[in-house]
Amino acid sequence: MGADWLRRMDAFLEMLSAERNAAANTLAAYRRDLEDFAAFASARDRSPETAGQEDIAAFMANLAARSIAASSSARKLSALRQFFRFLVEEGVRDSDPTSGLDSPKQRAPLPKTLSETDVDRILGAAAQEVKASDPDTPACRRALRMHCLVELLYATGLRVSELISLPASAANGERDMLNIRGKGGRERMV
Repeated sequence: MGADWLRRMDAFLEMLSAERNAAANTLAAYRRDLEDFAAFASARDRSPETAGQEDIAAFMANLAARSIAASSSARKLSALRQFFRFLVEEGVRDSDPTSGLDSPKQRAPLPKTLSETDVDRILGAAAQEVKASDPDTPACRRALRMHCLVELLYATGLRVSELISLPASAANGERDMLNIRGKGGRERMV
């Protein structure tokens, strides 16, 4: 890897640190990702100014051939996108060779679920807390609230963030439904 790569990478990382207040771990990860590409591109006799889309596509194919995880490959491509955008903004390059390249497809992990036994145990504990509280006390009201929240979470499949931000006005008593404002501001009834 040549001095030109090092100089451009240092300028980019300095900008990330100063202007975007990037964390030390982020800067170290970006440096590793950029050094990986710089070594690959240098072997093809490319500089930061001459590396093209075909070089980046070949690099991504090389990562796949080395069995690098899709998430790691996507992170490397993200670092390259930001690096080449920086070079365009600085007037070092006329165009961004990463534009038009698709990120590697990542499989979304399946959500973790509770067993039926775990759910029964949680619901039972919430109900027991209500029974153990003296009626008409703050402790009883808190226990009833928690029992209601646990039941709602289980019965409706709400996200925890949706449940804790649920206003009292969301309850539609006429239809035994809740108006939920979910991710992206989308509304639904459960």
